[in-house]
Amino acid sequence: MDFITRICTAVLPWILLAQVIAIKECETAMLSTGENTTITIRSSFPKANCSVCVLKDKQSSCSSELRLQPRENRTYSFSCPDPHKFFSIEITKSTVCISNFYSTEVKELLTLTFPKFNNTLIWDIGFSEHKALVLDFLGLGLRQIKPSESCPDHLTYSIHTYLTADIQSIGTFCRRGPVSKIRVDKGVRVSLQVSGKEKVDEPGFSMAVGPPIKKCCIIEVNLLLGSSVNLLSPNYPLSFSDDDIMSWVFTVPDNNKADVLFLNYTQPTCSKKRVSVEYALPGSQFTKRKSLTNPQPSSISGNFTMQLENCEMVRSNPGRLSLEFRVEVFNESHQNHFWIDLQKEKGINVTIKQKKVNPNCQFCDGAACQPEITLQSGKKTRIMFKDCNLEELGMVVTKDIGCYNWEKCPVKEMPVKVPSSLAKLPVPLESLTWQLRAPAESTIVLNPGEAKLKHLLPGETCMEGFYYRLVEEDESELGRFCPQGSIEKVQIHSNIFVALMATDRGNYSKILEPFFTVSIEKEITESYIFTVSPELGVMSYLVTPNWPDGMAPLSSVSWKVSVPSGHMVQVSFLNTTQPQCRQSHTSISIKEQSSVEEKFSRREDELLPDHQTMMEDFWLNMSNCKPEATKMTFKVMCRVTLIKKQDDLPMKIAIGTVSALLVIVAFIVIISCVMKKKKKNKPETSIYNPNVNTFFPGHPLFSKGRRDNDSHIYTTIDETVMYGPLLSRPGLRTLPEVDVYRPFEGPVGDRPPTPPPFFNLGKSKGVGPEVDVYRPFLGPVGDEPPIPIFNREASMEAVADSCLVDNELYSFQHEQEAETPGNEDELPLPPADEEMEQNKEESKL
Repeated sequence: MDFITRICTAVLPWILLAQVIAIKECETAMLSTGENTTITIRSSFPKANCSVCVLKDKQSSCSSELRLQPRENRTYSFSCPDPHKFFSIEITKSTVCISNFYSTEVKELLTLTFPKFNNTLIWDIGFSEHKALVLDFLGLGLRQIKPSESCPDHLTYSIHTYLTADIQSIGTFCRRGPVSKIRVDKGVRVSLQVSGKEKVDEPGFSMAVGPPIKKCCIIEVNLLLGSSVNLLSPNYPLSFSDDDIMSWVFTVPDNNKADVLFLNYTQPTCSKKRVSVEYALPGSQFTKRKSLTNPQPSSISGNFTMQLENCEMVRSNPGRLSLEFRVEVFNESHQNHFWIDLQKEKGINVTIKQKKVNPNCQFCDGAACQPEITLQSGKKTRIMFKDCNLEELGMVVTKDIGCYNWEKCPVKEMPVKVPSSLAKLPVPLESLTWQLRAPAESTIVLNPGEAKLKHLLPGETCMEGFYYRLVEEDESELGRFCPQGSIEKVQIHSNIFVALMATDRGNYSKILEPFFTVSIEKEITESYIFTVSPELGVMSYLVTPNWPDGMAPLSSVSWKVSVPSGHMVQVSFLNTTQPQCRQSHTSISIKEQSSVEEKFSRREDELLPDHQTMMEDFWLNMSNCKPEATKMTFKVMCRVTLIKKQDDLPMKIAIGTVSALLVIVAFIVIISCVMKKKKKNKPETSIYNPNVNTFFPGHPLFSKGRRDNDSHIYTTIDETVMYGPLLSRPGLRTLPEVDVYRPFEGPVGDRPPTPPPFFNLGKSKGVGPEVDVYRPFLGPVGDEPPIPIFNREASMEAVADSCLVDNELYSFQHEQEAETPGNEDELPLPPADEEMEQNKEESKL
C-alpha cells in the first residue's frame, strides 16, 4: 500500500501540470505544484516592462517574481507578449533518498519544463549519514569546465554538496566527457540548466546509494586514448573547504601512460597541517605525498588515484586553496611526446621546424598538428612528434632581457640560461639568442662565473660543443668565446645579442647549466672592458673586437689584467695591423692600475716592443682612429702569460737575519750608553762600617760569605778625589802610583779587608809596616782618609805601596818587604780574626 501511495503522490502533480500544454503570451494559465516541489518564475531583467501577474479573487497583482510552494495552485499571466525573453523558470524537487528507488524519478522532472523558457531543474537530495550517493552519468560522461565557461549544447550541470555547514560546489560540467561517476557524502544538489532552444528528453544521469566515503567527494575519470582532461578543485576559483579531502580516480587505457600537470594553483594560510597531494600509483604499496610546488608524477602506467587535502586555515586571513590541473594520455609505441614548460619564462619564443622536409612528420599541440610549431612564454605544452626523425628537426629560441628605464631596471645578476624543458628536449638546438637591451647611459655586464671565457680564434673549436657569439645591434661581431678561459667579466657600452651556437657534435646536456649572469649598470667611457685573470701555465690570447676583420672606427677596448702576488705577467704582441689614420691616432698603451703614468704608449707610426713584463695589476688599452679608405684596419693579437717569480726565500732570510742583528746591536749600544750616563752622574763608592756587613749603596745586603762573593773587589773609586788633597800637602816627596793594577795575593777571610792601623814603628828605619796582619780601624772617621803623622818617610812608602788608583778596579795590596818577629809594638789579634792568624802562621812555615 505504501508503494502505491508513493507512486500516486509522485505522479499526481505531473497529471495536473500536464493539462498546461503550453503557455501563450498574455493568456491566463493554471499552475500547480506537487509534494516537495517548488516552482519559481523569476525575471532576469527586473527593470524591464514585463511582469508576471497572479489572479486572486478576481484581482490581479503583478511583480517580477512568482514562487509556488509545494502543493500550491496559482492562476497567472504575463504582461508582455514575449515573456520568455525576460523570465526564466526554476523547478526544485526535494526528497530524502533511502534506496535506489528514487533514481527512477530523475527523468520525470523534465516533464515540468516550460517551452521557450530557460529552465533550471534542481534535484535536492538528502540521505542517511551512513550512506553515500552515487551519480552515474550513463556512459556518456561529463566534462568539467570553469564556472565562467558555457557548454556548446547549452546544457550545463552543476553539482553541490552539503558536507559542510555551507553548500559547496563540486564543479560545473558539460555533457560528453571522461567524468563517469561522482560520489558524494551526506547530501547533494544536482542542477541542470536547459536552454529554451533545446529540448531534453533524458537528464543524463541516474542516482544510487552506496557505502560512505568519509570525504567531500570522489570523482571517477575514464581517460581515453590520446586524450587530455582538465580538472578543477571543488568550489573553484574560490577556496576548497577548510580541513577537507576529495579524490579523483583515473582509469588509464591499456598500453598507455599518463602525465599529471598542475596548470594553476593558490595556497591558503594554514594554522595546522599543510596542503598536500597524495598519489596511489599502480604497483606501489605506499602512497606518494607531494606539495603543490613539487613536480608531479609522469609516465604513469595503469590506473591511479589522486587525493587533495586541505589544511586547517587561519580564521583571520584564510586565503584560498584552488587547483587547476591536466592529465594527458599517450602511447609511446606510436609517437614521441615531451613537455615544454615556459610558465615562468618571459619574452621567450620557441620555434621547432624541419631541416629536411618530411610530409609525414607532424608536430601536435593537443588536437592540432602541423609541420612547424611556435611556442610562447607563460604556458606549459605537451608536444607530440608523429612519424618524425628527431635528428632532422631544429629548434630556434629567442629571448628578450632588459629594460628601458634606469631607475626601474630589475636586471641585476639575472641568470642567462637555457630553460630546462628545452635543454632536455631531444631536438637539436640550432641557436638560442638572448637580446640584451639597456636604457641610455648604461652598460651591460656579462659575468660567466667560474667557467670564464676565452677568445675563439679562427680554425679553433670549443671542446664543450658550443660557443657564444656576441653581436651588436649593427650586426658587427664583438667576438666568439668558449667556456674555460681567463676572461671573468665583459662590460659593453651598447645593446648586445648573445647567441649560443651549437656545433655539429654538440653535447646538449652541458648547456643546461647557466653560464652567464647579466646586469645593467652605469655607463663606462670605453666601448668594451674585459676583466682578465690569467692562470699559471696557461697562455691567454687577447684579440681586438671583430677579429680578424678589425675594430670599428673611433672605438676603444680595454683589458683589466690582474697579477697575483709573487707572480708577473708577460704581454707579447704577436700580430698587429695599423691603418693610415685620417682622424686621430691609434693607441696601444699599458698602465699600472696603481699609477697615473703610462708604462709605455705607441701610435700607428711607432714600433711595438716584442713583449712587456708587468709586476702588478695593469690596464692594456687600445683605441682606433678614423682610418683612410684603405684595406688596412686596426687589429691586434697579444698573448698574456703568467710567470712565477724566482724564489727569493734565502735573500729574505739573510735580510731578516741582518736586520735582527742590527736591532740587537742597537739595543746593546743604547743600554750601554744609558748605564754609562748613570755611572757618570752618580759614581758609586765603598763605605766601611765595622759593625755591619759591607754593602754598596742602592744594593741589598750580602747574603753570602766572603769566599763566595766579590765583596773584597771595589768597582770604582776615584782616588784622585779621595786622596789627592792629602798627597798634595807639603812634605810629601813622592806621589802614589795611579792607573796601576796590583793584584791582591794575601789570604782572604770571611770579612772584607780593612785599612791597616796607624801605629808607631819606632826610630828604626829598617822596620816597615806589618803586612798580612789584619787590624781593625779604630781611629776617627772624617771627611778624608787618615794619613799617618809619625815617621813621614816610612808613611810615604807605605802609602805609595798600598794606595793604588785604577779607574776600573781598586784593591788594597800590602807587599811584605821584611818581617820582624816579636815586635813589642805589635797589637794583639782580635778574637774574630782567628783565620787570619792561622794564615799568618802557615805563611811563616
